[in-house]
This record gives sequence, structure tokens and C-alpha cells, in this order.
Amino acid sequence: MQISALEVTKLLTAEKTRLGKEEKPEIKFKEITPDALPATVEPDAAEVARVVEMVKSAPDIRDDIVMELKERIEKGEYDVSGEEIADMMTRRMKADRIR
Repeated sequence: MQISALEVTKLLTAEKTRLGKEEKPEIKFKEITPDALPATVEPDAAEVARVVEMVKSAPDIRDDIVMELKERIEKGEYDVSGEEIADMMTRRMKADRIR
């Protein structure tokens, strides 16, 4: 399974919330010009290892999200079209194929 940047950001946000820090993770991007790029760009190994461990320790099923959705469905407040569901399924399938 391929994990998108959006999913990693959501995981980091959930982890900060779990730790009692409500702020969203701050992600800063700096502009890089082609001549400023090193020959190889490697991510910080410690950061990669930390994120991998967070992903591994995350539950397959997020009970808090499931309960929230169940409540919204029961109250009739969850309105998603079939087109939106199909679109999300297609995007998820495409993301899983990228390896």
C-alpha cells in the first residue's frame, strides 16, 4: 500500500492530538532552484524512521473515526454521493498501484 503525503499529514495531526497538542503539524517548504539541488537528495534517516514507526503503530481501523461516522449516519447527517464514493475508491486503487 502506498501512503500519500496527505495521509502522513493526517497521521501526524492525529498523533499530536493524541499527545495533547491541538495544533496542526507545521510543514514548511522552501523554494529550491535547479542549480541549488545537490547531486542526490536524501531524506533525514531519523525522520524517515520516526514516521515509519508511527505508521506501523497506527491502528488499521480508527475507532474514533468509525464511531463519529456511525453517529452521523444514524442522525442522517452523513451525505455522500455515489459519485464521491466511486471517485475515492478509484483514487485509492491508483495510489495502491504506485510502488
